[in-house]
Amino acid sequence: MAQELIFRSEGQDLAIDLSPGQGTETLKQLLNWVPAEITIHCAKIAGCHIYWPSPILARLEKGMDIHTLKPGAFLYYPDRQYLEIIYDELQAETAAVTYLGQLKGGVDRLRDFATDQRREAGTKVFKAELMLTNAPPKPTRSGPEGNTPWVRIQRARRSVWAEEPEEIRSMLARSGHNIPFGPMATADGYFRTVQESLWQLWNTPDRFPDAARRVAAINAIELGIARLGHYCHLTESQNVLEDAVNVIDAGVVPLQELFTEIILYCSRMSNWVDIHIPWYPANELTKRCLGRND
Repeated sequence: MAQELIFRSEGQDLAIDLSPGQGTETLKQLLNWVPAEITIHCAKIAGCHIYWPSPILARLEKGMDIHTLKPGAFLYYPDRQYLEIIYDELQAETAAVTYLGQLKGGVDRLRDFATDQRREAGTKVFKAELMLTNAPPKPTRSGPEGNTPWVRIQRARRSVWAEEPEEIRSMLARSGHNIPFGPMATADGYFRTVQESLWQLWNTPDRFPDAARRVAAINAIELGIARLGHYCHLTESQNVLEDAVNVIDAGVVPLQELFTEIILYCSRMSNWVDIHIPWYPANELTKRCLGRND
């Protein structure tokens, strides 16, 4: 019998039958993570799916073209560490994903939830819970101790996955010409730039020698420091990224381990910004400015 994952939001439970033969490593990390509170994000390109960030870092397993999956499919998108549920036919997007299971029952409730979430994204934070049916309580794990750059990076990653950082709330409270939207859009993009750049290096560890990987990583991280720290004034994030450069220079931590921490840190930071961007009204305004009324 398939293991069952519960997606609980706004007082309603949706059950997902997990398929253990599909994404072995991905499912292992999923089961180690839940129970968890998640934030639901606005679908921007593919359209008819809901998705949320996860601290799962796994390579593509038994990759499937996302357009071959049926409504109700539960999947993992490795490039951005997203978990997703499809509820209708998707719009144009090229993606290979790891299939993890299938929503039980119809997709009507999910479609209604997604419609509300898409229209109110940016004005309301949509949260949900993930849990396994009849799962025992999980033990509390203590974090690393000390004050080295490597320990600070690990603590920062744990912290941003536990709650929204104060520096994000402070950025949203600023005012000025094109502020806070300018810093919001920039921060979302550059956190994602660092994340995806390091993910490429993490995902293909044998493609380049470590010396080249170090140079590429430092270049991506220093670009993040320049935009996120110097431009957006996200000082805490700047400190984390500067610690990452110092760790790379010191050569005391395996690159794969360092990349894992920074990928998951930047991914979550990008998504903390993303949930505050009003994507739907911004798209409607863009169409009006282009003279479209569709």
